[in-house]
Order: sequence, then C-alpha cells, then structure tokens
Amino acid sequence: QMGLAENLLCHELVEDWLMNNPKASICSAEGLNEFKGIAIFQDYHGLPEFRNAVAKFMGKVRGNRITFDPDRIVMSGGATGAHETVAFCLADPGDAFLVPTPYYPGFDRDLRWRTGVQLVPVVCDSSNDFKVTMEALEAAYEKAQESNIRIKGVLITNPSNPLGTFLDRETLKDIVSFINEKNIHLVCDEIYAATVFTKEPSFVSLAEIIDQDLHAIAISFTLYTVFLRTWDSLALGSVSF
Repeated sequence: QMGLAENLLCHELVEDWLMNNPKASICSAEGLNEFKGIAIFQDYHGLPEFRNAVAKFMGKVRGNRITFDPDRIVMSGGATGAHETVAFCLADPGDAFLVPTPYYPGFDRDLRWRTGVQLVPVVCDSSNDFKVTMEALEAAYEKAQESNIRIKGVLITNPSNPLGTFLDRETLKDIVSFINEKNIHLVCDEIYAATVFTKEPSFVSLAEIIDQDLHAIAISFTLYTVFLRTWDSLALGSVSF
C-alpha cells in the first residue's frame, strides 16, 4: 500500500530490552508477578511510572530545554484518541477549531466524526512556504464569526504533517498572542518531535515558548500538547496540559 506507514525498526530494540528487563514483560514468570500488582484499576490518567517515563522522554526529545510535569500528563489510546478526547472536552457540537492548511487529513476523522466539531481552515500560501501569519489567522477567525461559528481553539502541527517544516519561534509567539487575545484554546500536535533529523532550522517546542519567552505575559488560554504515537514509540499517545 502506498499510504501505509509502519515503523518496524524498533521491534528488535524493544525485544532486546524486554529480555534484559524481565520485570517489564509479562512474558516471564518474574514479569507476570510484577504484572499482578498493576492488573487492577489504576489511575485513569495512566500508570504513574509510565507518565514519569514519558515526561522524561518528552524532555529528552526536546534537548532537555524544557521539563514536563508527569502529573499534568494524561495517557490515551494513541494520538487519535488524544485528539478526539481534547475535542470532546473543549468544544460542543457546532463549535470549531482553526487549522492552518495544508493539514493532516486524519484530523477530520479524529476531531469531527463523533464530536460534531468543525474545522475551519486557515489558508496558508505556498508563496511564503505556507507560513502561519497573523493575517491568515484573523481572516479565518472573522470568516467564522460572520458564519456564526464559535471558535474554541487553534490546532497546529509542529513539525508539520504533511509539509515536514517547523514553526519558528516568532511564529509560535504570534500564535500564542493571537490565542491569548481571543481567549481561546491552543492544541499543539508535536507527534513528530522525536523524528527531527536536521539541526537547522531547529525544532522549537511550544512548551519552550510558554516556559521561557512568555513568562511575563498573563496567559488566559489553556495549552495542550499531543505527543507520542505508536509509529514512533510503540507506546500510547499522551496529552500534556
């Protein structure tokens, strides 16, 4: 299939790790005994040990320039489930998110199908490499207002799918200012943060912007970062807020 993407590169590494860490696997007597202790109802946010590991990994992927609080991480059944959960929590049927174009077509499935939430495109132009501008955000927001569509947030993807580009620091700061001005939410999909292979331009996480650059600004919105997917990590998805 031309459209099928599977990460098979991790299997041998995971197999070797499980062999060397039998307590982490239910495929051994030792691991089975450990599993009995967690095979009951647990914290619905996810196992604390798992959330701690995810927080450390998320920080490592971002060059340890930012730390994540495991108590503010919620595990989900993949990034698709995380997106849908966020949409259910932040918006009512008929409400909408602004999404810069071109965007991952799966967002229509993830955020719209069961929630009744709409996606309003923020038209970005190839003439400037599809940069997300304040003018484009304002135009999309005003068009939604004219159609009596209530905008509840902006959804961005960084690094971008399908473009493979990064949002630079100034663009991220502009988006944060826009969100703060409109008093709406910001959802940042960073599931490709672990698969960045270039040093220039460098990837900047939105969490870094909030932590380092905007500490003096009163932030009135809520930021949600969707991170991890089974393709990259053989793990579940997570939402940091």
